[in-house]
Amino acid sequence: MNSGSDAPQARRRLPPAARTPQILRAALEEFAERGYAGARMAAVASRAGIAKGLIYHYFSSKEALFQATVRACTQPLFEEAERHLAGHAGPARELLGALMRMGYARISADRQERILFRLIITEAERFPDLARFYREEMLARATGIARAVLRAGVAAGEFRPEVADMPGLAEVVLAPVLMASVWRMILGEGDAPAPEAMREAHLDLLLHGLEAPRAPR
Repeated sequence: MNSGSDAPQARRRLPPAARTPQILRAALEEFAERGYAGARMAAVASRAGIAKGLIYHYFSSKEALFQATVRACTQPLFEEAERHLAGHAGPARELLGALMRMGYARISADRQERILFRLIITEAERFPDLARFYREEMLARATGIARAVLRAGVAAGEFRPEVADMPGLAEVVLAPVLMASVWRMILGEGDAPAPEAMREAHLDLLLHGLEAPRAPR
């Protein structure tokens, strides 16, 4: 029969592949409840059922832990979008539509990502490193995907040539998706504009605005 001390011992023997997600889930709970400033590494360790000292074996600081938590939530979406981009063989307008659907679906379904986005918005002014992290790792990756789609559309003759490298356009392509998330944070899911309706209006506006003029017959 196992003693009561066996459970903590078993937890300590978890491999990193199992331990890290456990810590990140606990970190998300702590950041969501207390914000970035109020979150404590000791509290994350307690939520994860490990000693405070052990958490520093995986993450050197609260900033490193927060960044890893954000990456764990956002990485799957970025990777899926990049797979779509790399493997798509049809019209660029279809690729753009697929990526828009992915983005708006994530807003509707992923509460974790909304929590982290809210934390970045509310804490970035006090913690400039959070703003830098968002800009360099999230915004840059998202705009890179958007620019690749725009260039693919230009190369295929579907989009106007000038949109390939138009300053600010990739950010404008993404902005309504982010605003839909902000509205859900401010107004709540019941009162915020419906993501599905915004998606269709957004895509219609984009496709008409990007479309290359047809040659006269």
